[in-house]
Amino acid sequence: MFNFPAICIANGTAILLLSIIISSSKKSIRHGFFDEQIYFVMVILNILQCIIETVVFFMDGKMVYGYHTLLIVLNAILFINTTIFSFLWTVYADYKLFADIERIKRTYTFVAIPALLIIIGSLINLVTPVFFEIDKFNVYKRTFLYLIPYVVTYFYLAYGVVLIYSHRKKVNKYLSMPAILFMIPILIGSLLQFFFYGYSLVWLGVAVGLISLFINVQNESAYVDALSGLFNRQYLNNVLFMCSRRGSATRALAGIMLDIDDLKGINDRLGHIVGDDAISAAGKILHSAVDGKGKVCRYGGDEFIILMYINSQNEITDMIDTIKTQARLFNESEQKPYEINFSIGYSTYEIKHDSIDDFLKKVDASLYDDKKRKIRERLISDRRHDF
Repeated sequence: MFNFPAICIANGTAILLLSIIISSSKKSIRHGFFDEQIYFVMVILNILQCIIETVVFFMDGKMVYGYHTLLIVLNAILFINTTIFSFLWTVYADYKLFADIERIKRTYTFVAIPALLIIIGSLINLVTPVFFEIDKFNVYKRTFLYLIPYVVTYFYLAYGVVLIYSHRKKVNKYLSMPAILFMIPILIGSLLQFFFYGYSLVWLGVAVGLISLFINVQNESAYVDALSGLFNRQYLNNVLFMCSRRGSATRALAGIMLDIDDLKGINDRLGHIVGDDAISAAGKILHSAVDGKGKVCRYGGDEFIILMYINSQNEITDMIDTIKTQARLFNESEQKPYEINFSIGYSTYEIKHDSIDDFLKKVDASLYDDKKRKIRERLISDRRHDF
């Protein structure tokens, strides 16, 4: 027995929440980047599901002319939309990780096969029962195949989370917690609906998950540099402010500043698009090298800074060696028209004696010394070649 007022409240709440997302966006997300477009479609599908599901529950069991055919059509749409929504979640997760349209085309042509089979089955259901049937009393009934669409749906949802979790260290994106927060309300809604039959709570759970995802992505855009995938200058300022207040009784705070050698030359020779690619590549190299041992931020332009608590100077030199090794491996393995090399400087933050500005000036001065050293070595090398 369906509790129609509770269904209206749950789905109405979901629609209200999702409408707030659309209205609160600074720009129309339907015209944004690829991942924003996918998110927009997911939001619209969720709203449609809530509306259609409410209508279906209202019509169920009512002997009104035309209801039988309409119930078949609307329930088929519910199955199709659910499958498309869950598939889009995997595409969204993949693109947020890799930002690679070609990878999407190459991989998800095959990943989409189960979804296509469910869509085909739902269309066949318009003429003969496959996943459900509407009996002569206009009552919805499941067939023995009804579990297949649910298995495919939750497979896609789980696949997206596993994809993010398995690549959390390899790709410089901060998606693990948002993905988990996206899934938790969906699972809760599914379990509650399973134990309290007659209530519609799944799509309210999905709406809460989308809200959570939206908030976390907005936080990411506020503190993460879109080009390099690293934390931005605002995040760096916040971390330094917290460190200046708290400090550490046992370990010193070290700063390693880097810039990409000859980025201007890359821009001049190959164009700014390739230069942007070099900044993105540098971000991936640094993210992989630091690997949770510190915070790595884009300081500005082609400059980056790593903050890490250390017990000895050896940890700084070890980190610099790791970065140089990662850069060398990148240059050897990637077929890029440029090479990534860094000038590097470092210093420690003496909380009792240094202000934040003093600390940054010391690190910057050390970086500048390394750049001057490289220039001297290049000049000496050029003179030798002249002779």
